Formats: sequence, C-alpha cells, structure tokens
Amino acid sequence: MASAIATNPNAMVTRLALRDGASTNSLLAQVAKSRGEMLAAQAEEARSETPSKALLTPTNGAEVDLLV
Repeated sequence: MASAIATNPNAMVTRLALRDGASTNSLLAQVAKSRGEMLAAQAEEARSETPSKALLTPTNGAEVDLLV
C-alpha cells in the first residue's frame, strides 16, 4: 500500500524563498512574486491542449519547482 505525501503549494513557495536567501524584510515580496509566477504558469498550463493535472494542482515540491 502506498501513501502520497502532499505539501501545500503556499508552504512550498515560502520554503523556496527561504532557500533562495530572502531576508525577513524581503520574504513577503519574494513569496508574492513566486506565487504570482506559479499562478501564471498554472494558467498557461490550463490553456494548453493537453494540460497536466499535476501542474494544475501541485502537491509536492517537485511540481511547485516546475511552476516557479
């Protein structure tokens, strides 16, 4: 039996910003920028002829990395 481990995309975007070295003063701006990039990539994927379900509803860090 396999179990999927899911991560909230918002939490993953915050982790990516921290990994990239965002300071406490710039963290909110970096997260907002990355979140916007992710939403834009999801919208672009939704418009494609064969949208990937994984990229429309990311559940792990790898899928978030593909979008940001």
